[in-house]
Amino acid sequence: MIDLATARAYLAIPATALSDEDLGRMLEACAADQAARCDIPETDPAPALDQALLRRVQREVAARNLPLGMVGLDASEYGPARLPFLDSLVEEHERAYRKVVLA
Repeated sequence: MIDLATARAYLAIPATALSDEDLGRMLEACAADQAARCDIPETDPAPALDQALLRRVQREVAARNLPLGMVGLDASEYGPARLPFLDSLVEEHERAYRKVVLA
């Protein structure tokens, strides 16, 4: 499990811009999302899963001030665009650990 100090160092965001409580809540939520979707090894944590978790938290932090996940609302040339719901780097890092569900 990634701790708060590691996440803050990776994000390079000071505590004045994002409180420990908010970052901790985001870290816990992203870790729960990852645990629901992946088989996480208990004895030897995978560096790929740690990197994917940091990337998940980074997306949460980046999207925290975007209304409805939209960017470019200030009348840009091409109009507003939404954030994609999938992150290709997270998918790549978690692919080998995904839980397979058969219906």
